Amino acid sequence: MKVSILDWSTLSENGSSTDAIQNTVWLAREADYLGYERLWLSEHHNMSILQGSSPEVLLAAVGAKTDRIRLGSGGVMLPNHSAYKVAENFRVLEALFPGRIDCGIGRASGGDAYSTAFLNPPENIDFSDQVTQLERFFHDDYERAIAMPKVLNAPPLWLLSAGSHPDSGRLAAERGMGLAIALFINPSATRAAVESYRRNFKPSPEFPEPRVLIALNVVVGDTPEKLSELKKASDYFRLMRDSGNYPKAVPSPETLERVTFSNAQNTYLAQIAKREVTGLVHEVVAQINDRADSYDADEVMLTMMTFDIEDKIRAYHQIADRIVS
Repeated sequence: MKVSILDWSTLSENGSSTDAIQNTVWLAREADYLGYERLWLSEHHNMSILQGSSPEVLLAAVGAKTDRIRLGSGGVMLPNHSAYKVAENFRVLEALFPGRIDCGIGRASGGDAYSTAFLNPPENIDFSDQVTQLERFFHDDYERAIAMPKVLNAPPLWLLSAGSHPDSGRLAAERGMGLAIALFINPSATRAAVESYRRNFKPSPEFPEPRVLIALNVVVGDTPEKLSELKKASDYFRLMRDSGNYPKAVPSPETLERVTFSNAQNTYLAQIAKREVTGLVHEVVAQINDRADSYDADEVMLTMMTFDIEDKIRAYHQIADRIVS
């Protein structure tokens, strides 16, 4: 089974934006060396804790520091952008790193309504029509508007989905796209969306067969003590996120020591436990395999939030030693 990584370029307490971005580059180099299949970067706006606002730019920096790992967006929030410009950006990346680029697209905004209004999305166009435009620009179907540079291959398109409905993968199936289900966002996603996608899939040049990826949050520690520390940071972020009160940065272990979760918060965390896999490394690897089987997934993408980048790097090393081929 293929295993990949999603990174958000998180800002740590008392850290800098330069640290957050450079940590992503460092992580990419390690993932490349360790044999992970792909690294995707997210698009978020006006959120201090998530510094990754422009995956296309950061992918260029990451590509220059890596050799073989596939690189992509997880994802470009297409309603924020002109499909023509997205096609140009990803064709530049494809020209720089031939055969290594993925274009993951989502329909969310990646930020609040005020900030995303400044991104100048096209007027009166729905998501499906934008996907059509992007596909046509990737395949030179508009004779009078060619997305430059011209490249030999179109970056594969992946549809990001929360998997909240059996019909969630319909568009990906109809267009011959890969399907990426974000379990770290929606732990209630069922296998029904995957089954519908596979059943209705229509092959495309980039995807002759259906391809399913599930994305999970991962929390793995060397010791029970370290695991507890990392788990609290992950839980804190999720509680704040779901209350609409994103923290400004990933808090330090010392800061989190002063935080106590209420009974209601602990109950809620138990209800959404399927968003992640948690444990010592052998436990996490077993859970990753079980989760892939339960969703009939071809690939699992892992994401992890830590205060210290070295904890994240260590975790991905440990997982790679046992599961990455």
